[in-house]
Amino acid sequence: MTRIEQSLELKYPPLAIFFSRELPAGVKLSSPLCSMLLIAQAAKGATVALSKDSCRCHGAASGFGLDAFKLDDFPGGSEAFLRFLSVGNEDWELGRTLRDQLEKGGAPKIFVTEFSEGEGFCKTPVLVQDWIDSMPEFEPEGPYVVIKPLGELLEKERPKVVSFLVNPDQLSALVVLANFARKGSDNVRIPFGPGCACFGLYAFDEARKDEPKAIIGLTDISARYYLGKPLGREILSFTVPRNMFEEMESNAQESFLTRFAWKAMMEKKHSA
Repeated sequence: MTRIEQSLELKYPPLAIFFSRELPAGVKLSSPLCSMLLIAQAAKGATVALSKDSCRCHGAASGFGLDAFKLDDFPGGSEAFLRFLSVGNEDWELGRTLRDQLEKGGAPKIFVTEFSEGEGFCKTPVLVQDWIDSMPEFEPEGPYVVIKPLGELLEKERPKVVSFLVNPDQLSALVVLANFARKGSDNVRIPFGPGCACFGLYAFDEARKDEPKAIIGLTDISARYYLGKPLGREILSFTVPRNMFEEMESNAQESFLTRFAWKAMMEKKHSA
């Protein structure tokens, strides 16, 4: 168990996320509606993996850095996708036709509803396109992304990023620890985007930088919808490149985690 894990008294183990050229032994690809269900499985001890074609969500492959955004693969193409994230598809003829086809074809009810009325995450389709254009480009380092508890890593496996699933108290501790031995006060980011990108693409992009930052995630409303039941409504994610995790871990013993304020908070938690 890592010092951070022990000090924060985590409910779920830190997760190691990395690319692989082969599937881990005994692991089979599954096809969840949302890749966040794979995060939930890993948090409960499983080793899981995905490829660019294995997840039924159109954004999972790009969110985990396995493929570029391919808007033309979305039902109705790029215009329908831009409307899907913003104003919806019910106010134009092709959109209504597609909605009916999805419904008759047995598409999940939640997808049909959001396709029709729109997720409302951006005000306009133009702003959705602007967000897509701002996403980092990333070349995958293998055909699979593997997610597993950090403590279950094999000797040959090295995480590209490490992710913590935390409550607000634990999140505050990680934010402080991320800044503990660094200049400035902005060593943590909360980018807008899908839940998978905050575990994958955004964090992978930070791993390429000389001075990487941590990524706070699970602010995606749709991702929280899927994770609420298996992991709880209070959970957020905090994901860092491997070298930043190692830095934070090495600093944990001499940090606030061994001092009065944090100890008092933990004692109060135990006495509640």
